Formats: sequence, C-alpha cells, structure tokens
Amino acid sequence: MKTFLRTVVLGMAMAGMTGCNSLSGDALQTMKLAISGPESPITVDKVHAVNGPALAVRLGAAEAMLVSNGTGTGLVEWYGNTEMLLTQHGRVTRTAGLPADIIAPLVAGDPFNAGLLNVADGTEVVRLVDYPAQYQTGLRQYARYKRGPVETIEYMGQRHQLQRVDEHIRMPELGFKATNHYWLEPDTGLVRRSVQHFAPDLPPLRLTLLKTAGGQS
Repeated sequence: MKTFLRTVVLGMAMAGMTGCNSLSGDALQTMKLAISGPESPITVDKVHAVNGPALAVRLGAAEAMLVSNGTGTGLVEWYGNTEMLLTQHGRVTRTAGLPADIIAPLVAGDPFNAGLLNVADGTEVVRLVDYPAQYQTGLRQYARYKRGPVETIEYMGQRHQLQRVDEHIRMPELGFKATNHYWLEPDTGLVRRSVQHFAPDLPPLRLTLLKTAGGQS
C-alpha cells in the first residue's frame, strides 16, 4: 500500500539506547523508517488527503503516518513503507518492521473485546506474548486496569475531552513493568490516543487515530 507521508528524526531515539540486549542495541541500529520526499510534519491537510483511515505512530523521535484500507476500528491492519501494526480495539497486538516485533493477541474475556470504556477498576487479565526475532515465546503479561480522569487531548487541530484508562502491565520473565495509557471517546469508547510499552529498554509506541475513514472524519 502506498504510504502518503514519512517524517523521521532518528537521532534522539538512537542516542538514548546505548545498552545492548535481546530487545535493543543492534535492532535499533537497523530500524529504518523510509522518508518519502522532503521531510514534512503530519499536517491536517495531509491527513485529509489520505483516502482512508490514518494513524500517527511515534517511537522515540521517529514518526510516521500509517494507513489502512479498512474502517479504522475493531481489528485493523496499518501499513507504512516497511512497517505494519495490527491493532484490535486500539491495542497493538502485532508489529512488523520495528526494533523488537511483538505478537500479543487478546484473550477470552479481554477488556478490549468488551469495550475498555466499561472496564472495572482492578480488572486483571493474563496474555501470552511472543518476541519472534528473539525466540522468546509464551511470556506471561499481566495487565491490570484503572479508570483515570477525563482529559483534554489535542489532535487534528482541535481539542477533545477524552476518558483516560490506565493499563499497568508486568512481565515477570523479563522483569519488565510499565503503565500504558488509553484515551477514549466518552460516548463511543473508541481509542483515539494511546501510549503503549511493548518491550523492555525501548520507548513506548505513541499512537493517535487521526481518522477512521476517508475524507475528514
């Protein structure tokens, strides 16, 4: 699928990753987010020009806009030049082309399947996570949820009142703990923005759902 925009500044991301382990180091050096034409920011006009759903993705200082031929909601495949993200109800469940790719499917009774907007404080699920390139499979990821405040979030040149939900994750086999954040439309539960940690020693993925269909929606 044609990529409509690339904006990449890798210096900051590389400078902060000096340690080398199975999930960083050399993998970061080989990270390639292609630049299509002159560097330019993700502007409202460029998003409107995309004939389909659009997702802004930031990893450290690297930024790109990914597109989909679907509806932008539910189970969605997002594509760039060399990257792919699979999201399910706003949560990243699979990646390709990142420094450390992950497979982390939702489970039966997962809050994202039922609608994160209605999750009860203290709800906990256990997922099994794979890092294929590192030959690590079946790693347990515990996720516990807590409802946060309604916050003002700006995207596409407008300010929006969104409900925040926090996801505290821990992976005992890796000694890894982090807190993910999701901002949802309070009337629909659609995840519009999120900060998702997917591997130790790497910055989180910062996602913004710019639009769910063609035109300006």
